[in-house]
Amino acid sequence: MKGDFSKWGLSPADNFTGVLHQQGRVLLDQDWNAAEQIQALWRETVGQDVIGGGLVAVPMAAPDGLKLIEATATATEVSVRMATGRAWVDGVHIRYDGTTALRADYLTPPFQTPTTTASIVAGTRDAVILEVWDEDFNAFQDPLRLLEPALGGPDTTERVKTNMALKLFRLADGQGCTGLPIDDDFAAKGTLTVTPAPTLVIAGPCPVPDSGGYTGFEHALYRIEIAEPAGSQARFKWSQFNGGLVGRGALTLATATTGTVAITANAQMINQCRLDSYYLEALAFDPVVGHWRVVLTASASLPANDTLALTAINGTWPAGTTGFFRLWNGIERVSDFLASNPLPDGILLDFDAPAADNSNYRPGDYWTFPARAAGVAFDPSVWPTQAPPQGVHYHRASLGILEWTGTPTVTVTAAAGEIHDCRHPFLPLARIRGCCTVTVGDGLHSFGQFTSIQAALNSLPATGGTVCVLGGTYNESIVIDRRVDVRIHGCGPRTRVRAIVDANGGALPAFLITDSTGIVLEDMAIESGPRSAVQIGNARQIGVRRCLVQMRDLQTLWQAIYSRGDDVLIEGNTIEVLPRDGHVPASEIPPPLGDALAPSGVATPPAPINRGHATRGGIQIGGGSDRVRILDNIIRGGIWNGITLGSLQPVDGDDKDDTPDIPGTDDPCTPCRPVDTTDGGDPADGRPRFVSSGDLYDIEIGGNRISDMGINGIGVVRFFDLVRGGDMIGVHGLHIHDNLIVRCLRRELAKIDKAMQMFVGYGGIALAKVSDLRILRNEIAFNGLSHLLPTCGVFAIFVQGLQLDDNRITDNGPKDAQPVADAQPGIRGGVHVWILLPQIEHPVGTKYGTSTVDARYGEAASSMLRRSRAREGASTAAIRDNLIVAPLGRALTFFALGPVTVARNRLVSQGATGRGLDLVATTVLTGNLGISNEWTLGLLLVIILQAFGLLGDGKDNAKYCLYAKMLGLINPEKPPSLWPPLSARWATGKLLMTENQVTLDVIDQPIGVAISSILAFSLDDVGFTDNQCEVSSTNVFFFTQALLAAGSVREADNRLSETWMRAFSSSMSIGGMNTTTDNQSTHCMHASSPLGLLVFRDNLALVRAFCPGDCESGR
Repeated sequence: MKGDFSKWGLSPADNFTGVLHQQGRVLLDQDWNAAEQIQALWRETVGQDVIGGGLVAVPMAAPDGLKLIEATATATEVSVRMATGRAWVDGVHIRYDGTTALRADYLTPPFQTPTTTASIVAGTRDAVILEVWDEDFNAFQDPLRLLEPALGGPDTTERVKTNMALKLFRLADGQGCTGLPIDDDFAAKGTLTVTPAPTLVIAGPCPVPDSGGYTGFEHALYRIEIAEPAGSQARFKWSQFNGGLVGRGALTLATATTGTVAITANAQMINQCRLDSYYLEALAFDPVVGHWRVVLTASASLPANDTLALTAINGTWPAGTTGFFRLWNGIERVSDFLASNPLPDGILLDFDAPAADNSNYRPGDYWTFPARAAGVAFDPSVWPTQAPPQGVHYHRASLGILEWTGTPTVTVTAAAGEIHDCRHPFLPLARIRGCCTVTVGDGLHSFGQFTSIQAALNSLPATGGTVCVLGGTYNESIVIDRRVDVRIHGCGPRTRVRAIVDANGGALPAFLITDSTGIVLEDMAIESGPRSAVQIGNARQIGVRRCLVQMRDLQTLWQAIYSRGDDVLIEGNTIEVLPRDGHVPASEIPPPLGDALAPSGVATPPAPINRGHATRGGIQIGGGSDRVRILDNIIRGGIWNGITLGSLQPVDGDDKDDTPDIPGTDDPCTPCRPVDTTDGGDPADGRPRFVSSGDLYDIEIGGNRISDMGINGIGVVRFFDLVRGGDMIGVHGLHIHDNLIVRCLRRELAKIDKAMQMFVGYGGIALAKVSDLRILRNEIAFNGLSHLLPTCGVFAIFVQGLQLDDNRITDNGPKDAQPVADAQPGIRGGVHVWILLPQIEHPVGTKYGTSTVDARYGEAASSMLRRSRAREGASTAAIRDNLIVAPLGRALTFFALGPVTVARNRLVSQGATGRGLDLVATTVLTGNLGISNEWTLGLLLVIILQAFGLLGDGKDNAKYCLYAKMLGLINPEKPPSLWPPLSARWATGKLLMTENQVTLDVIDQPIGVAISSILAFSLDDVGFTDNQCEVSSTNVFFFTQALLAAGSVREADNRLSETWMRAFSSSMSIGGMNTTTDNQSTHCMHASSPLGLLVFRDNLALVRAFCPGDCESGR
C-alpha cells in the first residue's frame, strides 16, 4: 500500500490477531494500520480456507455473478463481456457493476511466452483469468466523496480498494479450469538488499567520524517499486514518503512534451517536502481495463509554490478539470544498482540482475523500509536483505474458457456453448447439508450440530431425514420409534456407538427400532451387550449396512442383530465379539517385508478371530418376518448360531410376548453348558410352554462368511418334540446361496433325549420346516468338534421343494482317532432331510403373493396360484453337482413324495455307526412314497380281485385283460365315469439317480455288517443309471452294495465295485417292471419282477472271471 505511513508490513508468522490501545498513549498510524493488516490477513485466510483458494466462487443466492457472456478477438486485442455481480476470487471478495466489455491482456513471462491475438485459430482455447489485488485509494482520487469540506481541504485517511483485471492464458491439451501455472513465485523474483552508507573516518592522531549511515533529517518510510520498463530496461521508482506524496492539479501544455501543473489540492505538503525535482505519474480510472492505472508520466520540478514544471511528458492527462497525480523522488534503471549504488541520504541499493525478458521484475513489485533521522536509535537490520518483493500479492483464478471458432475478428458466446464456465457456485455454511439433514459430533474428535444422536434424531421433521454421525465415541442407546425415512450414517469404524443401561441399571440395545418404516443404519461401529446392538421390532423397510457390530462377551439371550419385521436388509456388516476385557482391538501395521508373517509372504495365516465365551453374537430373524435379505456379512465368534431363524412366545401369549429364546437358557459359560437346542414339551417345573411366534417368509441368505460360531452356521431357534405335539419353526421361501460356513459347532453337545433324536440336528445348516428351500453354491466344511458328536452338513425335518445344487459339504464332524463305537446317538451325515414334499402352494404375501398377481393378471390367475401345485411340474427335489463328504454317517438321506432328481454328485461316506438306519444303508438312503400316474383305483381293484381269486383261476388271460381294461378305465358307480389317476390326490414318485459317484470308505473300521451301501426305493419308478459306486472295506461286510425297489426299476450303465468278497452281491433290484442292463460289477447282480416283466442282460460281473457259474441265478 502506498501512503504517508511511518511503517508498513506484517509477518503472518507473528500470529498477531489484533491491536490494543492503552490509555494515555499516543496512537500512531502504524498501530491503526497494523490492525487493518491483521484483519486483512485474517479475511484472506478465512476466505481461502472456507470458500476455497484457486477458484472463482459465486454464492448460490447470486449465481450469475461475473459469468462470462461474450468474448471478441480482433487483430489487436480481446474484449470480454461478463455479468454484473459478486464473487470470491482465491478467497478475496470482489464486486463488479460494469456494463461495458473489458480488455483482457495475455499474461506475460514468467507465466507464458508472449502471446498475441494473431495466434488465435479455430480450436484455440484461452482461459480467462480473473486477477484481483488490494490497492490504496487516496482521498484526492475521489475528493467529492472522501474529503471533508469542513476541514478546508486536507486529506485524512486512505481507503483500501480491491481492484480487478482480466488476463488470458493460452491452454495446452489437457489443461482446463484448474491446476494452471498462474500463481506468483516470489522465490523466483529479483531480490533487493538495502544497506546504510559505511561510516567514513578522517584519519589523524584523533580519528573523527565524518559521515555514514542514514543522513536524512526526517523520519521516512522508503518505497522501492518496479516501474514499467523503458527500452527493454527494467526500472524502479522510489519515494521516501512511501509513494504518499500526491495531489490534484490542472495541466497546461507548452509543447507536446512540456507544460505546467497548477496544484489545486495538497499543495502545502508538496511545497514543504524539501524536494525540488520529482518523477510524476498521473492516474485515472480506465473503463477499458476496469481499474485505475498510470495514464501519464513526466519529469517534474517545483519552480514556485503551487506549480509543477513538467518535461518529458509521455501520455495523456486525466480528463476533467483537474487530475490526480503522484510524485516520486525519482526513477532509475535496475541495472545501475547491482553493486550497492547509493540513493541520496546514505542509502545503498543492491538488486539482482534482471532476466533477459525482465520476468523477475514485474511492474508494481515493491519493497518498503523505515528510516529514522540521525540521533534516533534505530537498527537498519530490519531493511531488506536479499529480500523478494513484499507485494503486490495478486489473486488469480479461472473465470472461464474461450473456445475460439476462427481467426480474428471472431466472437464466441456462452449461449452458443463456446465459453466454458469455470466458476464454482457455493452455499452458505449453515445451508451446506449434502445428504445430511443434521450432523452429530462427540465434541472431542468431531464437531457437529448436536453431540447426541438421539437429540439429532428427535430434531428431524416427521418426514424424516439423514443424521450424519461424525467420527467419535457416543455412549448412548438410541430409540427410533414411530419414525419414517430416517438414515443414520457414520464415518465407518471411527464412528462408535456404545450401548448404555437405563436408570434402573437394565441393559439397553444400542439401536431400538420399533413401529417405523424406512430406517437405515450404515457405516458405523456399534458396541453392545448383553442386549442386541440393533433390535428391530414391528418395522419395515429397514437396512443395516456396512457396520462393525461388536458384542461385549456377556451372558445373554440376545444376538447381535435381532430383527422382527418386513423388508429388512442386513448387508456388508462385520459381526463379531469383543475380547472379554472389553478392549476394542486396534489396527496394526503389518510385519515388514521378509518377516514370516508379512502379508506378501506365502500362505500367511489370517488374523486371529476372537471366540466369545458367553455372548451369542450373530443375527436372529424373529417369527413373522417377511422378505429379509442377509447378504455379504462376516459373522464370527459368537456361542450361538451364526444366523438364527425364528423366535418364541408362550403358548398363551401374543406377539408382544415375543422372546429371542426360552428365558433362562442363556449361559454364563463359566464353563459353558453343553449345547441343547431342544424343547421337550411341557417343562416339569411348571414354566410356560413355548411355541414359534410365527413362520418366516422369503428369506435370502447370500454371500456371507459364517465362522467360529458356537452352534450352527444357520439354524432355527429351537427344535420341539413333535411326538408330544410340539411346534416347528417354519420358513417359506428360504434361499441360501454363496455362503462360506466353516468351523461352527465348536461347543460340546448335550446328549439328546431318545424322544428327540430324530427331530434335532446340528451342523452347518439345521432347519425344521421349510418350503421352497434353495441351497446353492455354498461351502459348508469343518463344522463340529468330532465325528463322535452328531453333526450334519445340512439337516431339515420337512421340506417342500428342495433345490440343492453346486455345494461343497465336507468334513462336518471331522474324524479323529476315537473309535466309532463311542459315537453319540443322533442325526449325522452330509445332507439329511426326513421328509421331502412337493411345494403345494405359494405363501400368500410374499414376492409371489396374490396381491401382485391380482393387480397384474386378475382374479383368475390368482386362483390358479392358490390351487395345489403338486401337478405344476416342479420337482420335489433336485440335488445336483454337489460334493458331499460325511466323515461318519450317510452322505445323503431323504424320504420324498414327488419327482426327485439326484444327479452328477460326488457322495462319500467315510464311516458308519453300525446302528439304526446305518445298518440298512450306510452311504445313500433315498425313498419316494409317490405312486405312478399309471394307476387308477379300478386297476388296483382288478389286481386285488385277482389276488383273491375272484376273477377266476387266472388262466383266462383274455378275461383278465378285459377286466383290467374296462374296470381300470370306467367307474361303474352311477352315473358311470372315468377313473382319474390315483396321483391326482397324491403325487407321483419318480426317483432318478444318475451320473453320481458314490463312495463308501470303511477300510479302517472294525468288524461289522450292513444290508447295503445305497438304498433307493419308490412306489413309482427308480432310474439308477450311469453311476459309479464303490465300497472300500476291510472288516465290514454287506448283503449288497445297491438295493433298489420300485414299481418300475431301470438299472443301467452303472459301475458297481466292492472290495473282494465284502459283499454278497453288487446290487439287488425288485420291480413290477425291471430292466437291468449294461452294468459292470464286482459281484453278482440280482434282479426280479413279481409281475414277470424283467429284462436282465448284457451285465458283466468280475466274479465270473474266476467263478463262471456263480451268477447264473442272477435273474
